[in-house]
Amino acid sequence: MMKKFNLRPITLILCIVLAGCHFDENKSSVEVVQQTQRNELWYSEHYGEIKQIVDERLVTWQVTGSSCYPILTLDPLPLFDAFSAKSAGLLTYKRPYDSGPVKYTEISSLDEVCKDGFISTSDKSDYTFDAQAIFELFWLDMKNHYAFFSERNIDWDAVYNQYAGQLSDANETKLLGVFREILELLNDGHTRLYFSLEEEPINFEAKPTLSKRLEREAVALNLSGELAEKYIETQTNQLQMTIAQYLDQETKQDFIMRKQQSPNGPNWGVINTGGQHIGYLKLYHFQNFIDVAGIERQDISYANAAFNDLLDEIFTDLSRTNQLIIDIRDNEGGHDIQALELIKRFISQNTLVWDISTFYAGALHQLTSVYAEPDNDRPYYLKDIYLLTSNGTFSASETFALAMSALPQVTLVGRATAGATSDTFPRMLPNGWIYELSNEYYENSLDLNVEVLGVPVDVEVDPFDITFRKENKDAAIEKVLSLLSYEP
Repeated sequence: MMKKFNLRPITLILCIVLAGCHFDENKSSVEVVQQTQRNELWYSEHYGEIKQIVDERLVTWQVTGSSCYPILTLDPLPLFDAFSAKSAGLLTYKRPYDSGPVKYTEISSLDEVCKDGFISTSDKSDYTFDAQAIFELFWLDMKNHYAFFSERNIDWDAVYNQYAGQLSDANETKLLGVFREILELLNDGHTRLYFSLEEEPINFEAKPTLSKRLEREAVALNLSGELAEKYIETQTNQLQMTIAQYLDQETKQDFIMRKQQSPNGPNWGVINTGGQHIGYLKLYHFQNFIDVAGIERQDISYANAAFNDLLDEIFTDLSRTNQLIIDIRDNEGGHDIQALELIKRFISQNTLVWDISTFYAGALHQLTSVYAEPDNDRPYYLKDIYLLTSNGTFSASETFALAMSALPQVTLVGRATAGATSDTFPRMLPNGWIYELSNEYYENSLDLNVEVLGVPVDVEVDPFDITFRKENKDAAIEKVLSLLSYEP
């Protein structure tokens, strides 16, 4: 449900431990509802949740099978109210931080959906840890909502048969080991488990990122500890400084200055070679100007407005160029909705960007069709574009590449992207662990879905070729320059 944005495990779990789900543990949820004035229940079958509005509080119930329990609410009530539309027992929540809406049906009581009852959670006095029960909840929830068992060649029933018998008397340590094995089997960068205040989430990615590649290079050079860390840092900085060497004198210093002031912010310049002026735009993520200090979801329109103002500056500066290189080789993702703002700069008419479906109970259900509409009052760019991608092009940058690959003026150069395009759908287990899973299916206007395989490139090249790095050259930029100088 959240798009490609990692929840911070320390902040997240601390919130759960300290705040729980905001219930008085001496009262049942039904008793709380009966004592309130505002009493609304909205159920989304496809997302397995109930939104309960109690006075000025929004409570989220996770529905797994026919059982329910309260979980962390990421959408504050003012946001939910502001972006919801109600009509005849239906509610559509147009999530301001994401591409697609969620539809809810009004119900009169929790018992209508929670037919197998309510599960106690770790913030309640009557909670008892049961590894087998937690495993079965996780397994069933994944069975209902995880979209890519087939693409990843996973027999989910076989997973149940392998592990269920091991957990009757298991503690959390053993259960965690089982989850680790399952997540490694899935090998999906968008399906992960947050379990500790001190530890990073359990997470496995099928394709190596730049940082993983540099780690392997360090091992191959027999470097360890501080020497390995220094090697990775040096190589990463060298890659950026190498890019600066391609830029003309007019834009090079500004590029270096922006890199120093905002290392992960958008950066740009102009390459002048053989009389051709080629724009270069580097994007590390699609979270620009977004406040990520807390865990609650928010209206990010202010960030998109600021991003658009920056894009005005960028495309004004690059207006004199004949072609444009967009570099998302190590872009970690962020929000599709911000990537959409950039896509608008490359179209001249209303354009289908993505068809999004959500998976539930063995089938895909159409969620929304997302269109980009150009703004002719802002600077735009309709000339040829070369999009640099790699295995580390991940998440929102990957769905950006998916949409861009359908535009006729765009050529993809490098390696196929990571193969993790779905939104991350946050869920919770009764013992307080949080997991995220891939539940949404993206297709571009050419009906292409690239989960697991990644967005294919038009021109194959190792985007971080070490041979080029040793010569202070960039393999992907060199490939684009060679394409532009090619004469049949």
